[in-house]
Amino acid sequence: DWSSDVCSSDLNSTKISSLKSTKKKQVTVKWKKVKGATQYQVYRSTSKKGKYKKLATTKKTSYTDKKATGGKKYYYKIRVCKKINNKNYYSSYSAVKSVKAKK
Repeated sequence: DWSSDVCSSDLNSTKISSLKSTKKKQVTVKWKKVKGATQYQVYRSTSKKGKYKKLATTKKTSYTDKKATGGKKYYYKIRVCKKINNKNYYSSYSAVKSVKAKK
């Protein structure tokens, strides 16, 4: 239901603080906590300007992507979500960061 999705300018976007692939076919992305955020959405793409797919919605400030292909480069971005009166408010996306998944 898109009617309950509102883009909010007063919700700060986050910043990816760490993006690593230390285990085979796994990428761990960490980001900064945003005050007032209820959830974070993790997006991934295989090209910077390509189509981003939502991987997860989490309350944590880190996510491990276990579906990465070894040796492939991935691009990640995060969006902050805040729920107020059953309405979801979203920040703008974080800056995109890329990493090569470990073979």
